[in-house]
Amino acid sequence: MLFPSIDGKNQKKIVLLPHDNPDGDALGSSLALLFYLRKLKHDVDLISPTEYSESFQWLPGTENILVFSEKTQSLVKKKIANSDYVFFIDFNNLSRIKNLRNFFFYSKAKKILIDHHPFPFPFDFMFSDPTVAATSILVFRFISEMNSLDKIDKKIATCLYVGLMTDTGFFRFPSVTSETHFIAGKLIEKGIDIDDIHNHLQEKYNENKLKLLSQALRKLKIIKKYRTAYTSINASDINLYSYKQGDTEGIITYGLGIKNIVFSVFFFEEKEKSPIKISFRSKGNFDVNMFARKHFRGGGHKNAAGGILEKSLSESIEYFLNIIPNYHKNLMFSI
Repeated sequence: MLFPSIDGKNQKKIVLLPHDNPDGDALGSSLALLFYLRKLKHDVDLISPTEYSESFQWLPGTENILVFSEKTQSLVKKKIANSDYVFFIDFNNLSRIKNLRNFFFYSKAKKILIDHHPFPFPFDFMFSDPTVAATSILVFRFISEMNSLDKIDKKIATCLYVGLMTDTGFFRFPSVTSETHFIAGKLIEKGIDIDDIHNHLQEKYNENKLKLLSQALRKLKIIKKYRTAYTSINASDINLYSYKQGDTEGIITYGLGIKNIVFSVFFFEEKEKSPIKISFRSKGNFDVNMFARKHFRGGGHKNAAGGILEKSLSESIEYFLNIIPNYHKNLMFSI
């Protein structure tokens, strides 16, 4: 058994923590662990550093998520301070939990990492494998190592399946392996409603989201020489179209869908004078994880990563444009 100390014989206080702006894999993995650990009779809390997209509010168990805010700060701090274990899920760097990270410097809780991103920071226990397609695969392995596959029910299976689907682009990305499909098959055997899951995950546009997409497409720039496309959304766009969490998701994929483009970049200014968030996507061998780490204080995966800059939007784009010529050869021979 992987962790005999949490086998359910003695109740433990456990905090589950996904990264900020949690996606389908972070939420699905965290909720699956919530249900599983509660089956072992542990006292479990799931704390999100930020709000999450409305598109995932249908997931089983979301009513249990405690979102960190000024209002909940004291409660969150108390729960972390009193915990026996903290699980860090789908991230491996404390920068991904924003203001929550200060709460852990003095915490005596054992810190457990379950994540599939490269170059992890050290934790007390590390369940890490950057070769897998999604953290939900590692949660499945974790439950298996605990000799508890029989405890996976329809709710747990649904959460894990959503993690698999969203982090593999509906099983389309190169990271998909036979294990990915094997686990998907095991989850289907638990009676999940695949049609319902697909209906929830299929792109649904509200009017403002479409208008934001229209703005981004209008600003789209293509640099044929470097097989690169980039676009942006600024604070004025956000204010004009009543932005909600998740409304810019998917914008970056449009650039990568253009013929002969292997590198797509999206610059996002949520508020004026705030850091610029940058998303990177690539095809083939161009490693955006290393690119983001070297130049944008970020990281992620080989073909999908993110970063941040303490510059204005225009300065961030100019900075990027000055860097990209250095990667001419890498981009030309990416695929």
